Amino acid sequence: MRLIITSLFAIIMMHVYGQSSVYFEKYQSLADSLSGVYKIPSSVILAVAYWESGGGTSKVALKLHNHFGIVGDCKYSISKYKSSYRYYPTIKDSYIGFCKLIASKKFYGSMLESVDALLWLKKIASGGYAADPIYWSNTVYNVIKNNSK
Repeated sequence: MRLIITSLFAIIMMHVYGQSSVYFEKYQSLADSLSGVYKIPSSVILAVAYWESGGGTSKVALKLHNHFGIVGDCKYSISKYKSSYRYYPTIKDSYIGFCKLIASKKFYGSMLESVDALLWLKKIASGGYAADPIYWSNTVYNVIKNNSK
């Protein structure tokens, strides 16, 4: 029984890793370019997007192009999807919206020289982004660790 559970867990993790690596490859250049502008590590941008959007597969990601779970106007007349989450015309706009949101936070200026992904995540989470800052920052950090090259 233990072997079956362990094997099943391994298969699930390989599938999840495969999905995340595809997501990271797809959006890496966008995250890199925004990292150059906003000085937020691209690994942080990608991991938050991946976690919040279920690897781009959540209804909010698919219908609202919102990969970060940002709350706002869903633009029902355009999206035809009622939600408390913000609509973006494109996924790129969602990524830009996230970076602008982070750049508007009080902690942002003190983080510009930091490449410490876990510290970035803790600051983002404690700045009101996550309901459970410790759980969220550790979970998203694990996404980064599992997708490091």
